[in-house]
Amino acid sequence: MGDGRGDAEGRQQGPITLSLVNRRLEEHDNDITRFRRPRSPSFSLPRCVLRGTRDEADLAAFAALCAGMEAWHQQGGCLRISSARDAQECRPEDERVREMLRTLRAAPEEIDLIIDAGPVHSRDGRTALAVEVLDTLKHMTQWPWRHECVAAGAFPVNLTNFPRGRATPVVREDALLWKQVRDQWRGEVPDFGDFGVTHPRMPLQARGTPHPNMRYTTAADWQVFVYPKTRPGNDDFFTLSRDLVSSPYWPPTGAGTSWGDARLEECAKRQRAKAGGGTEWRAWATSHHLAVVSSRLTALGCP
Repeated sequence: MGDGRGDAEGRQQGPITLSLVNRRLEEHDNDITRFRRPRSPSFSLPRCVLRGTRDEADLAAFAALCAGMEAWHQQGGCLRISSARDAQECRPEDERVREMLRTLRAAPEEIDLIIDAGPVHSRDGRTALAVEVLDTLKHMTQWPWRHECVAAGAFPVNLTNFPRGRATPVVREDALLWKQVRDQWRGEVPDFGDFGVTHPRMPLQARGTPHPNMRYTTAADWQVFVYPKTRPGNDDFFTLSRDLVSSPYWPPTGAGTSWGDARLEECAKRQRAKAGGGTEWRAWATSHHLAVVSSRLTALGCP
């Protein structure tokens, strides 16, 4: 998973994305999750997305739509700027940002800024990406945004090459990137955002059914359990759950950690008739991830 990028001359002016968001926790485009005080989950509300390539008439129509949405939503907007090293985008020019604000008749104080750093999978990639994020953060904070957030994702594209029958650690490089930015930034500490237990880019449609798996978030890593299919249905997930619950990665708070952890304990104790499937496993993993990250941010100030 390379972190290389092409020359700046080959990159296009980045589209501006404006979304109407929930002020406490949002699932943004490509499933970015942003954590900020109060750090408790709530559901996303409908979003409007603005692309900087729209013409003047289209922008005016979009502004009218946003005005109607804002009257109902009453939570302001969110401006997404990409600093991703795999994206053919560059930071929008200042005049484009000013044009967006004029068109939407919005003040920066009504809008949250999300800097989307995209995928990060190595220490070297993280170090280079931190420079890019800090540069974008420095430039974009010339406007007094309501809040700033730095988001990235470090989970692999898929689980194809993971060993079967045991847990494999994957470093949460996205959390380390945020810490690196926080430590080097001289302004107000930005909020933390990530893509949960998924890769930042939309994967190709997978064929078949996944092997039983659990993407289990810990303080520094994801412990990724992938088990072979040897029993009827997804019954191997019962074995996986039992091994997880008896492992050192199972938290002291146990099933009380999150809704997802309660489902995992039910599977471990064979209290469920069926072990679920890919959709359920991802939901349980995401529930646990949100609980862990929110708890750590509240108690320690880091994800």
